[in-house]
Amino acid sequence: MKIVFVRPKPLPETIGLQHLMIVEPLELEMLAVLINDIHEVKIIDMFLENKEIDQLLMEDIPDVVCVTGYINHVPAIIDVCKKAKRISPEILTIVGGVHVELNPEDLDNECIDFRVVRNATRVFPLLIGHIYNNGFFPPGVLTKNQKINSAELPGFDFYLPIPDRTLTERYRRKYFYVFHNRVALMKTSIGCPCNCNFCYSIALTEGKFYQKPLSEIIEELQNIKEKEIYIADDNFLVNKSRIYEFIELLKKHNIHKRFLVYGRADFIAANPDVIMKFKNAGLRSIVVGLESFFDNDLKSFNKNTTTDINIKAMEILNKYGVNCFAALIIPPWWKREDFIKAGKTMLKLGIRYVNLQPLTPLKGIQIGEENSRMIVSRDNFAHWDLAHVILEPEHMSVSDFYKCILDLYEKLIFHPRHIFSHLKYPLRMQYKVARGLMKVRRQYKEIICATKKTEKHN
Repeated sequence: MKIVFVRPKPLPETIGLQHLMIVEPLELEMLAVLINDIHEVKIIDMFLENKEIDQLLMEDIPDVVCVTGYINHVPAIIDVCKKAKRISPEILTIVGGVHVELNPEDLDNECIDFRVVRNATRVFPLLIGHIYNNGFFPPGVLTKNQKINSAELPGFDFYLPIPDRTLTERYRRKYFYVFHNRVALMKTSIGCPCNCNFCYSIALTEGKFYQKPLSEIIEELQNIKEKEIYIADDNFLVNKSRIYEFIELLKKHNIHKRFLVYGRADFIAANPDVIMKFKNAGLRSIVVGLESFFDNDLKSFNKNTTTDINIKAMEILNKYGVNCFAALIIPPWWKREDFIKAGKTMLKLGIRYVNLQPLTPLKGIQIGEENSRMIVSRDNFAHWDLAHVILEPEHMSVSDFYKCILDLYEKLIFHPRHIFSHLKYPLRMQYKVARGLMKVRRQYKEIICATKKTEKHN
């Protein structure tokens, strides 16, 4: 069969991190490698295509179209499937991804034939076998109008195959993450052993945690052409001895890469020796979920860290020259002075890169709307992007809350010291990042203006 995998482009009103990062559709590369020995497969990355999806599908009409995405992609996923069905009702459509796994009802649509809701890498090839030769229909797949029944779902059976990156060869030179150019994406674990109550991953895996064998990680690294590697685990810095072993295997196999990973502040603060050794082995940046510089916030998030731990972690990263991409959660109870204090703290600690996420009560997580009013409906999917304000601010108007977020971004990003530090990167990357920042800034300004008009009329 001809099977096309599609990553849809988010809607224009989604505040776009894609302006500052576009990485490969790893989940599609993993699924494709499971069936490409029998079937003709193709990946279409709509983030980087100039043609419309129906034009691309018409070029070589497939038998099956597979689409994935996050919550803010729901309308785009449905749109791809509708257009596939218009081309030919005989085209079968399959959707998957982290949102449909936990909330399949949002993708229960007449244009969608199958929804994969559990163990995608195990279930998907069986589903394709069922379509191709009427083979076994696997549990963990829903058909049209079928409701999820947790009691009938199979147990978790995690598996991370080595993806087929040749399928995105025509796009690969355009993948980047801020100043990490031509970056390759990797996944070495599923879930997280921690229990933060804002985390979607914990809800998705019901707290279970799987790590890929190091031997398979090394094998995958040996076959990646790119020098820049983004390990997109929810938490790569979990086990000290495992990271030491990983570093030794890099040396043993003469692997020289530059790494961007996710990690917690408490691990960094407790293990400066690991950070030093990892830095010498290629660690370049860590995305750190600092979440807040207020202990009451951290406690409410069940983060099990403190402001002092965040400060110590930053001191260690600064000491060893490791970039920090800081993630902060902005709860609705913040006042203007909280934004000001957070900005001063981050400037003092030398944080140059930050992602400010308004507290977002995604369906399935433990924290959110119980004490606040939602001002964005559940079906306005494009705004559930972890950048729009979802919960009504408690101490200011919505427009002022957005303005405080934008002011905090500008205070950090456009600080002269931080702009000067970016001059070490190639001019082309400086331009790309600056252009992306201005696009996001323009989106925020448009939202502030539109929200003020709404507030005035109300």
